[in-house]
Amino acid sequence: MGTEQAGAGPEYAGRGPGAGLEREPQLEGTERQPQPEGAESQSQPGAAESQSQPGAAEPQSQPEATEPDSQPGAAEPQPRPHPEPEPGPKLEGTERQPQLNTAKPRPEPDGPQPRPKTTDPQQTGRPTSPPPRPLPTALLTCAMAFSMLQLFLLGALGPRLVDELDISPTVLGLTTTIGFGTAAVLSPAGGRIVDRVGPRRALAALLLLSAVALALIGAAPGAGFLLAAVALGGLPQALANPATNKAILASVEPARRGAVTGMKQSGVQLGAFAAGLPLAALAGWLGWRGAVWTAAGAAVVTAAWTLRTLPPDAPARTGAPPASLVPRGTIAWLAGFSLLLGCGIASVNTYLALYGAHRLDLGPGAAGALVAVLGVSGVVGRVAWSRAATPGRAEWLPGLLAAGAVGAALLLAGAAALSALVWPGAVAVGVFAVSANAVSMVLVMQRAAPGRAGQDSALVSAGFFAGFALGPPLFGLLASAGHYGWGWTLVTTEFAAAGAVALTWAVRERGRGAGDTGSKARGPGHG
Repeated sequence: MGTEQAGAGPEYAGRGPGAGLEREPQLEGTERQPQPEGAESQSQPGAAESQSQPGAAEPQSQPEATEPDSQPGAAEPQPRPHPEPEPGPKLEGTERQPQLNTAKPRPEPDGPQPRPKTTDPQQTGRPTSPPPRPLPTALLTCAMAFSMLQLFLLGALGPRLVDELDISPTVLGLTTTIGFGTAAVLSPAGGRIVDRVGPRRALAALLLLSAVALALIGAAPGAGFLLAAVALGGLPQALANPATNKAILASVEPARRGAVTGMKQSGVQLGAFAAGLPLAALAGWLGWRGAVWTAAGAAVVTAAWTLRTLPPDAPARTGAPPASLVPRGTIAWLAGFSLLLGCGIASVNTYLALYGAHRLDLGPGAAGALVAVLGVSGVVGRVAWSRAATPGRAEWLPGLLAAGAVGAALLLAGAAALSALVWPGAVAVGVFAVSANAVSMVLVMQRAAPGRAGQDSALVSAGFFAGFALGPPLFGLLASAGHYGWGWTLVTTEFAAAGAVALTWAVRERGRGAGDTGSKARGPGHG
């Protein structure tokens, strides 16, 4: 009490003991608020009004305490507002401390508010609310079909093109080389573009470019124009896997990604079926040009469907660190496997119908049906094997499927002696060789680093497309000389080499044991 009265200043001088008692309620808060009635007659009017209002004594005493600064006794009341946010020793053990403690937690509710930043789809690859499942899956399947439809059309319509445009089997093989060579070169840049602009814009561009390329192929007067149109068709191929994989990562929960990936990858074989059966049949009615133009119109309709169905993309990302154009770790192994696998698959796709027509004496319709059979079996195989590609099992599937592809190539070679073997051979190529590419895409998505799904998919696709560019010309040289048997031997060797690469990588991954988990967490580049 003595210290409080001494610090009261001349303003309280002459009041006696009552003045000291009136000074304490201002520090304790609301307990002695009825007593300021006696203080009103002795204190300044402004201070009395502020103290007579319950709960308003503290905020109003701060500005009015500055008014008596010119008076000699007003120097002491100024420290009173300052200790309120930071209580001094005088307030320890007083009843004011609970009020100060209750005021401190006020910033705490503001802290958790920035948490939605951690759910940014660009960072986590998952939206806050998943979109409808069936329609986007069907759309992605169609997009994959159109991205490579020109390949299957050139294969299924190969006998008509060779006769009408007067091109050799070697030139027919060059169409595949030009198209997939362009796709292989542009794939790394395409993956980078998809990561920046988003899947909706990329898929719409993919479908429109496919429509233009197909329209130009249908208008080709000769080999030169045909090769230029096929080169343009390499652009949608470069965008296909990065755009569809990124769309899956952004809209499908991890438990369903394998099944959805298998469905959308089966779109490639859906394109093979469409080229080998309905479009080949339409070519017999409207001519091969009319069939190709019909496919171009369907691509435009699908592009409109894309813009109407998929949600808008996030704003284009700028300032992202430059992505590596050289595959490393797991992505490098998968790219090498895809290179060898693509060599064999492209040769089968390009020359299977021609092989059936020229060597097995099948009619144009039956020869085109071989491509359709390959497409249907590929759809079934991709869906089934992608569902089975769970972590821990997916690493072994590429090598096992490549081994099955070796048996498929041997069946095609044996068809020269027993033509009926060509049908189970076509089925086996779809079930094993074609399905292995879908499993490799599942592995890419399982190992993709955050924000790099498009880029990693593009690097693996670049290896696959490079195989498509290299395989058919080599097979074409042998086919032009009538050595289909050597051609199928080459395909067998390519599939066997792909299996050796895949099994070596799987053994290496198994040998790393527990260290593999940390590698996955850091991303595919650390494999």
